[in-house]
Amino acid sequence: MKRILLAAACALFMSAPVTFAQTTNVEQTKDLDAKYATNMLKPGTRAPEFKLKTYDGREIRLSQYRGSYVVLDFWASWCPDCRRDIPAMKALYEQFRDYGVQFIGISFDTDREVWAQTYWGKYQMHWTQVSELKKFRKNTVIDKLYKIDWIPSMYLVDPDGKIVMGTVEIDKLKAKLESLPLAPEVSKTEVLPTFEGGQEAINNYFAQSQRRSIQSFRSKVQAEMTVVFNVEMDGTVTGARVVDVKNVKGTSKHFMKMDAEKQKRVLNNCVEYYKEQAVRLTNNMPKWNPAMQNGRPVKSKTTVNIVFQ
Repeated sequence: MKRILLAAACALFMSAPVTFAQTTNVEQTKDLDAKYATNMLKPGTRAPEFKLKTYDGREIRLSQYRGSYVVLDFWASWCPDCRRDIPAMKALYEQFRDYGVQFIGISFDTDREVWAQTYWGKYQMHWTQVSELKKFRKNTVIDKLYKIDWIPSMYLVDPDGKIVMGTVEIDKLKAKLESLPLAPEVSKTEVLPTFEGGQEAINNYFAQSQRRSIQSFRSKVQAEMTVVFNVEMDGTVTGARVVDVKNVKGTSKHFMKMDAEKQKRVLNNCVEYYKEQAVRLTNNMPKWNPAMQNGRPVKSKTTVNIVFQ
């Protein structure tokens, strides 16, 4: 965690270079927000509008995301703790991208090429990235609008444009996102995609096509999965992704005799096996009737629920 000295403190040391304070392992076990996020905007506050540019000069405004939850991730390529959090932020993006949550990375880099090489070349951060490309706290404006004294810092903004939370701890952001009543995002078209035979035919397809591993068979592991996927204009299925897993349990006597740690390993193994099957079987489904817009077939996104038992 990098500490950026407050302006008042800087005034006491005008002749000294700007310094950063890195958190220790002891500090990381404490409530970091109570120490480092006290100046951040409070829940219920209207998130300030901003206009920032992407690497290729495209203008991004916060207001264009109205109607969706938005994660604002303040970071910089020169910040070691920001780079440390990138894998966790990528995992959040993958977990919530199909639920309509939008992500915007706001960088305090000053070198355009180094910035791009970091977020795209090295880390493949696929969500929107913007920057003023100015020196943090000296020439930047966005940090003042959002009261950013530390990086990495994160905000969650609700669909009405109000702050849900501000934090310097990505685990707290993850917990808040997981607590929201989100549903997988699907396309809204005049005519939705349909499968010949309806839900009964879908259930029969998955029931007849799924295969058990030896482990899942012996332990009689059950699970329910939600898969989001694309129905192309010709009706073929692409891009299947598991977005939710629930009601995972083992029911056999063999499973019940295991200790808790072994049961956990078995369930985890079976879930991974089922997830692979769910993606493969969904992508291999017979053709759907595509969605229609203005009398023409269009690509759309929809979901199916699969029960493994």
